[in-house]
Amino acid sequence: MPITTDKTAILRHNIFLEKFLTYRVVFQEYFKTMDLIERGEVLKYETYSRLANNFLLNVKIYSHICKSFIEKQNLQGSAMEVKLNGYLADLVQGVDCLDTDQNLLDRSKMKLASARIQQSEREFINTIGSSLA
Repeated sequence: MPITTDKTAILRHNIFLEKFLTYRVVFQEYFKTMDLIERGEVLKYETYSRLANNFLLNVKIYSHICKSFIEKQNLQGSAMEVKLNGYLADLVQGVDCLDTDQNLLDRSKMKLASARIQQSEREFINTIGSSLA
């Protein structure tokens, strides 16, 4: 019995949501690691520069996953795509709290970036359910 288009769409949404939740945890861990670096509780070779590069690499990988999903589901120009782009932009701007040259963290910028990411994340999540309809 072949899978219908509706079932396939639901499966794709579920896989996409699972990847979103996985990457969400990954991105949250980067912010926790920023704090650990500041307190000197990480391995000595871990720097903000390495952390920022790895973080941005993960954002890039996740954005490719998202782009593929948006194209497969024909959601170009949808509210979901707009909110997703805002979320990804906030993630990228999140590393602005790091001074990679001096290996310093601006804690107030980090808190603002975290709050902004959480807000855009919530807005994006709200559009996921409506894209199923």
